[in-house]
Amino acid sequence: MSESASLPTRARPTEVWPMRLLLLAACVGIVGVFPLHAFGTPHGLGFRAFALALAGLGLITVAGVWTDRPWASWAVMSLVSLKLTVDVYGWATVADRRLALLSLVSALVNLVLVALVFRLGPSPRPAPVRLDRVYFACVLALAAVVGIWGMFLPGRVAAVLPFGVPPLHARFLGAMYLSGATFMLLALRAGRWTALRVVLPMIAIWTGMLGLVSLGHLAAFDWSRTQTWVWFAAYIGYPLLAAWIAWQQRGAPEPAVERRTSDGLRRYLGVQGVLVTLLALALLGAPTAMSARWPWAITPLLAQIYSAPFLSYGLGSLLASRQPDRAALSIVLPATLVFSAGVLAASARHAGLFDPGRVATWLWFGAFGLATLALAWHLGRPAPVQPSPS
Repeated sequence: MSESASLPTRARPTEVWPMRLLLLAACVGIVGVFPLHAFGTPHGLGFRAFALALAGLGLITVAGVWTDRPWASWAVMSLVSLKLTVDVYGWATVADRRLALLSLVSALVNLVLVALVFRLGPSPRPAPVRLDRVYFACVLALAAVVGIWGMFLPGRVAAVLPFGVPPLHARFLGAMYLSGATFMLLALRAGRWTALRVVLPMIAIWTGMLGLVSLGHLAAFDWSRTQTWVWFAAYIGYPLLAAWIAWQQRGAPEPAVERRTSDGLRRYLGVQGVLVTLLALALLGAPTAMSARWPWAITPLLAQIYSAPFLSYGLGSLLASRQPDRAALSIVLPATLVFSAGVLAASARHAGLFDPGRVATWLWFGAFGLATLALAWHLGRPAPVQPSPS
């Protein structure tokens, strides 16, 4: 047995067999229906290659689950993520609603598979393993590409996103994605789960909310573009995998606290968390009203897209404020600083687009300026040493 524990088939066969049968049912579409669609209708070489690759992954996954391979759970989660992307494609593009309902049934089967993988997941591990780091590297790759294009090549951001946006929007998104890349770069270097305790829920919230918002605006996406496929595959797969990894670690023993989180930092993170969460909920629930009050012109769709990272930062800050161990904030603080400083720099670069007569402009620059100073100050302060028990 390798370090990435496999499905416990011998321990709970009554629960593994339903997974095997559902996986076979899912593979009817993966190995049969989707490749036939790809080759039976006018599609490009890339689309057909993807259909064949997905079919191959389906066969490998079935073999892995049947033989209880160490990577079987990862294969199921990856396969389901890609198949759910295909289901969304089917729902969005098929004109016949009766055929589109097949995509809905397939999606339900795949979601049950996800639930079974969560239930049968391996025990907590003392440290991230190789497949955890492969996942972090995949998230890092996408975040870095979008972050670099958005921040430094804003006029060409449509090359890496399924939609185009003006330069200020592109740099704002670039700051968010560079922050996400910082999260993942530091996660790759993490030697203990303590440092990832807040990070994994933040990834799940950020990417999951982007996926949900996108599902509500399917008409805005062009499925003939590779960027759309990457977008949905990422924002379906990334949150599922982040939530699954975090779920596996829920019973892990807490290591001894060496340096505690200061009371001042915890209060600051609590206030930041409340304010940013309220902003995110307003963007999500009232996008039209928030678009009218935003410091620069945005559409309701962009307002809801922006709500995803803001909700992640807000809830992540609230979770971070409850961490007694400063090691749990070793990734969150610098990555959030990259976001606040990046947004401040992007806004300054396009200062001409802000109306100094509006309160929203002053709130925008003031909030991000204050957050940048506060985060930098707390990062520069040594964490208090936890007193030894007497």
